[in-house]
Amino acid sequence: MKNGTLARFGGLCSILLGIVAILISVVYLLLPPEQRLGVKAAVILPSVARGANLLLAQFWLLALEGVLGLVVVIALSRLVDPLAEGWVRFTALLAIVGFAITAVGNVITIARLPGVAAAYVAGDAATKAALAPVWRSTLDPYGIFGYGAVGLWILVISALALRSSRLPHPLTYVGFAYGVLLLLIPVALLTGATTTLLIVVVVLSAIAGPIWWIWLGLQLLDQPAPSVRASN
Repeated sequence: MKNGTLARFGGLCSILLGIVAILISVVYLLLPPEQRLGVKAAVILPSVARGANLLLAQFWLLALEGVLGLVVVIALSRLVDPLAEGWVRFTALLAIVGFAITAVGNVITIARLPGVAAAYVAGDAATKAALAPVWRSTLDPYGIFGYGAVGLWILVISALALRSSRLPHPLTYVGFAYGVLLLLIPVALLTGATTTLLIVVVVLSAIAGPIWWIWLGLQLLDQPAPSVRASN
């Protein structure tokens, strides 16, 4: 795929990623309270067993977010790669792993969670005690890759784009804010921060994310391909 085609395709995927991020937030607000962030197994599993179409829809959207993110990482990294090749490729690889884990992990959750919920409800006290600590299907329990690695990549991309004026400065500032918020999520999870603090960080990232992805997508659609360095 030529650079110009990749940039346009990446731009389209970035806009779609922003729209999907908005939908994820909307669906989350529509979820029953017992199926939201931070709910214990004894509350969420019986609720899922009674019906969880919205929750499963959110997992599908999160999986789609991961797939779209893979394309955007490749397209945007190609744009700024000549500026600091080593840092860009290293953090892009981490971000690709993060988005891949997001996609695969949520598909696994879609397949596994209803069965776990049904087993929990039908099980005796011993079964419930065994399932309560392990019901989550995530491959990234602390968000180190799905949030932290992606946040680090966004910070590197924003710093390089700011230095080179490859992207508008206001967009890079949004990128800095969004990258820091994503990095704070695994920090909060690892340090056992309060649920309230975690929710505040997640809400702010849910606001900054769509702005970043959609604005970035528009820039990629309008971005000339970087010049190819002549080989010796």
